Amino acid sequence: MERQIVLAVCIIFLAFGIPGAMSNNSIPGWIAAVIGAAGIVALIINSVLSRRGGPPSYDDFLAGVFFFFVFLGITSGIFVGTLEHSFFLGLLVGSAGFIGGYLLGILAALWLQYLGWLSVIVNIIAGLAIAGMFIVDLVLLSGVLF
Repeated sequence: MERQIVLAVCIIFLAFGIPGAMSNNSIPGWIAAVIGAAGIVALIINSVLSRRGGPPSYDDFLAGVFFFFVFLGITSGIFVGTLEHSFFLGLLVGSAGFIGGYLLGILAALWLQYLGWLSVIVNIIAGLAIAGMFIVDLVLLSGVLF
């Protein structure tokens, strides 16, 4: 639990440090940004090194990451179809995106297991991104249908 708290603190340092460092060139902003970035890099290294076990397995499959790539492929088809006002083109790109997302999703869901304890956070963020993409798909499709 303490790793997630330290990660959140490092992200806060980075979020508050970068604007001050970039716009005002302030020393406290630079210090906060460097501490935040160094902390995040150290936590990523710690997470990768803390992973125990053999190669990635389907027992620890990251379903959120897998479905993120599948939804990303479908969303690309809906976006292209809406942008070009073409149902056939949207269906074609969506089908290709589904197949590509399915294959890439399997690889990503397996290989992101190497992140160790950080893979759980990545899986949760991917699940939240799926919900966002679903809402965007509904908005894009409502413009086509109505």
